[in-house]
Amino acid sequence: MIVGMVTGLDGSGFSGLPLVGALSGALAPTVGVDAATLAAIGQMGAVWVGGGTLIAWSSIVAVAGFAKVSVIELVRQCFIPVITGLILSTIVAILLF
Repeated sequence: MIVGMVTGLDGSGFSGLPLVGALSGALAPTVGVDAATLAAIGQMGAVWVGGGTLIAWSSIVAVAGFAKVSVIELVRQCFIPVITGLILSTIVAILLF
C-alpha cells in the first residue's frame, strides 16, 4: 500500500500500477498472500492518494472550485478519512483473502 501511495504522488493515480503489480507478483510467494490481493491493496493506495483525494490537483481542484472551498482545506479534511479507509481496507483484505 505504501508503494502505491508513493507512486500516486504524481497526481494521476494510475502510473504506478505496473510497479505495484510487478512488486506484488514478486512478493506474494514469500509472504504467503495472493498476488491479486497484494496488487489490489497497492492499487487502492495509488488511486486513492493520486486520483484526486490527497493530492491537490486533478479532480479535487474541480470539486473545490465547484464547492467554492479552499483546495488545501479540502485535502486536510480528507486526510484522516482516506488514511483510515486505506488502513482498514488493507487489514480486511489481508484477513479475508
